Amino acid sequence: MLTINSVTELNNGVKMPLLGLGVFRAQSGEEARNAVRTAIEYGYRHIDTARIYCNEKSVGRGIRDSGVDRKDIFVTTKLWRDDYVNPRRGIEQSLQRLGLDYIDLYLLHWPFNGFAKAYLELEKLQREGLCRAIGVSNFRIHHFKELQEAGASVVPQVNQTECHPENAETELLGWCREHKVAFEAYSPLGGQGHLLIHDPRVLAVATHCKATPSQVLLRWNLQRGVIVIPKSVHAERILQNSALYHFELSPEDMQTLSDLDKGLRRGWDPDRIEERPPELWPVPVEEQ
Repeated sequence: MLTINSVTELNNGVKMPLLGLGVFRAQSGEEARNAVRTAIEYGYRHIDTARIYCNEKSVGRGIRDSGVDRKDIFVTTKLWRDDYVNPRRGIEQSLQRLGLDYIDLYLLHWPFNGFAKAYLELEKLQREGLCRAIGVSNFRIHHFKELQEAGASVVPQVNQTECHPENAETELLGWCREHKVAFEAYSPLGGQGHLLIHDPRVLAVATHCKATPSQVLLRWNLQRGVIVIPKSVHAERILQNSALYHFELSPEDMQTLSDLDKGLRRGWDPDRIEERPPELWPVPVEEQ
């Protein structure tokens, strides 16, 4: 039975909570700090940030404000392209900003040029204890094969990618499951500006289950064994997104939501990531 304390065991034995708070686009300062503190107060034990979000300092402050022991909080951050040539510098600076001694999960943010070499460096950082688990984000099957061909000795513990009913990633999920790579969904409600909470089929399932549309969308992924990290900075939504355990989707409900799949990815195509114009990338800034 799923609860807010449910975890998945990664391929190296590390336990990772199935529910987390994402802080993409949460502004540094009080907004991100309060969101993290509130989520932990409501029972979340998994926080997902990244260097490029420019809010690691605020995340660290929120964790400390919570009063919960560090060992009980699972913290993910990500290596940005600027540090693919020097992942050690990347993780050391993230640790400094977060105010932590180690990262629970350290991810390559995208399959940028040089990702295979950068991943080999992540293996060293993991062996040294700077991160408990390592993984990738926005990887497709062929990217994993490139890692193997480059001599990677550690199967990535996690692949984080966009996943919701309109982009179910069934083939990729199956491949990851077969190779013992935990699957994690960002944009689980449909993506920025394209939320699925108003879709009539989602609304029908929500009415049937006496749940909100967002709860139904999150539960759909959880019942597929997928980790979810919904983002919000509003206390009421953070609480609502954690109230997923008073109902269960039937096989028919699951199929109704799965039938929405169009392979419709809202974010950038990982295979064309180097084509993204530089002006569309955020510019990392130092937090106050």
